[in-house]
Amino acid sequence: MVGMDDDEQSEAPRRRWPWWHRQTTTTRRVIRTALLLVVTVLVSGVVGVLTASTDSSLGPHVAHYEITAQHEVVVDLGPLGTVLVDSPMPWPLGVEVVVQEIPAELTAVSADPVTGLAGDVAAYAQAVSHPDAVIADAVAALVRDALGRAAIVAGFILLVVAGARFASRGLLRREVAHAARRPGVVPLAAVVAVTLVAVPTAITLRDRPAPGRTISALAGTPLEDLRMTGRMAELIDTYGGYLVEAYEENEAFYASVTENLEAAYAQNRAPVRPPGIPIVSPAPTDTATDDGVTDETTDPDDAATGDDAATDGADAATGDDAATDGADAATGDDAATPDGAATDGDDLPPVPGVTSDAVTGEGAFPATEPATEPPARLEPVTFLLVSDLHCNVGMASVIATAARLSGASALLDAGDTVMSGTTVESYCVNAFAGEVPDDLPMIVSTGNHDSVTTAEQMRDAGYVVLGGEAVEVEGVRILGDTDPTLTAVGEGTKPERDETVPEMGERLAEEACSADRADILLVHNPRAALPTLEQGCAPLALSGHWHRREGPEIHGAGTRYVSASTAGASGGATVGPLNGPAEMTVLRVDAASGRPLDYRIVTVGTDATVDVGRWYRFPDPAASAPTSGDTGTSGSTEEPTDAESSAGTERR
Repeated sequence: MVGMDDDEQSEAPRRRWPWWHRQTTTTRRVIRTALLLVVTVLVSGVVGVLTASTDSSLGPHVAHYEITAQHEVVVDLGPLGTVLVDSPMPWPLGVEVVVQEIPAELTAVSADPVTGLAGDVAAYAQAVSHPDAVIADAVAALVRDALGRAAIVAGFILLVVAGARFASRGLLRREVAHAARRPGVVPLAAVVAVTLVAVPTAITLRDRPAPGRTISALAGTPLEDLRMTGRMAELIDTYGGYLVEAYEENEAFYASVTENLEAAYAQNRAPVRPPGIPIVSPAPTDTATDDGVTDETTDPDDAATGDDAATDGADAATGDDAATDGADAATGDDAATPDGAATDGDDLPPVPGVTSDAVTGEGAFPATEPATEPPARLEPVTFLLVSDLHCNVGMASVIATAARLSGASALLDAGDTVMSGTTVESYCVNAFAGEVPDDLPMIVSTGNHDSVTTAEQMRDAGYVVLGGEAVEVEGVRILGDTDPTLTAVGEGTKPERDETVPEMGERLAEEACSADRADILLVHNPRAALPTLEQGCAPLALSGHWHRREGPEIHGAGTRYVSASTAGASGGATVGPLNGPAEMTVLRVDAASGRPLDYRIVTVGTDATVDVGRWYRFPDPAASAPTSGDTGTSGSTEEPTDAESSAGTERR
């Protein structure tokens, strides 16, 4: 081998990046591919974000959203001016919103324009009180649109690179380097790059809106930093006090309701379960003592709270014996009961293996040898039932508080969460979901005022929307389905799928009867529950729809309970402070057998007062044999529902 002399070595070309050329071919290929992917993701991400747009809602309005580089949220009201607020997005991103009309389904509530205007003001007040819920769907839609656009751009870039490599037969880099040596190519590429940056920047600077001015009428609200331009600024500054007054009235009313609810539970002697009832599933853990009284040391929780009325000593010390008339007279609990006739002991569910006297604390457990090791104690499962909320988002925080205080394991929604099932009512769904803790399941059977769109909005917000199959909560199986009809305000009722309410009821009955077990049937329309109950395939059916409470009453081999409206819906508007009493129901179910045990009603009055009612037992269908003259309904509890029924017979 002949070596090169010094002159030849000095003429040998030197490589520009020695480190790079020391790497293997595979390493350099991996690095180039990774850099290509990084650049592609960055470019496609920027393009996707800056071009994202969507049609969504802004409170009760339809609106068009577009991402901008102005770092402001600009709400275009057309000839009335603009609304501006600092953007919460990373610099320099902002949003432009073009406000459009309010859907006709939401404007046909009243033929009286004054009443309609008052309803609009109340609706805007609710939107002001939950601004995050107003834009939640729009934000999610913009993110989805940006990701979709970025994916398209990234795919296009990679396709172009792959096509170029194929056309150059794998020598793309050499072809690009050769083209760059041609005269004028590099300056032309630089001009194109500068243009792509400069033109959008110039357009953004040119289209920046006027600074606007703050509105003194909105001081002290979540919109106090809002700025406005044009004629609308003058109108809001002059008449915005009505909106603020409605907002403050709404906030004060429901804050008072929440405070009264907490106070009512704090004063209640049986906050989470009826007094005097040993745990019934799978068997009482309390063992009998020689004197016929349960040993309070076996239930430290009850001994601490005074809830176990079967312990004579604890009752004497705390006055918690629900079967003692004197205790009732002292606490005044019967006065808060709708009928005031039955004592708490009479209304408690029977306990297997215990005589009726033992429940009241006057007798003893059967004279049998106690088990050496009592079965593991299993608490019943507690649910909070709401229905017919009709977009009264003021009740959202009240419902969340009731769920927490009652110890509910899940929230059951019997439907009609919105008014007309329109896309703009997503802020109602988001407001309710936003108040409920993330770890509390929300199970809903949508109503006739909820649409397919509403059901999808609920799924996006975290609801479990029943669709004809059972779901399970701590061993309790809940079956239900969405209502097959849609009622838009002012437009009547129309089918939303090829099925009627009775047909849905028959289908659910088949599902309940063929399933391993169905403990609760949750449907909006009470008629849909009858086939399942009459065939004895579910012990309890819960529904709403009628805006009045009925039952619990026995139908066939099960019990039907119809909830009143949790929004105070009584034929008028359901936004703002309550126009009628609002009700929620706390109920308990034995997880081992699926048998409904007991319930209580929480009532919110139009004056913001709260009544946490007494505990009642659910009727036992097995103890109520129908007579020849029965029509299928018997065995209702002593809970008086005639007063509610006489208040109105129109079914919603």
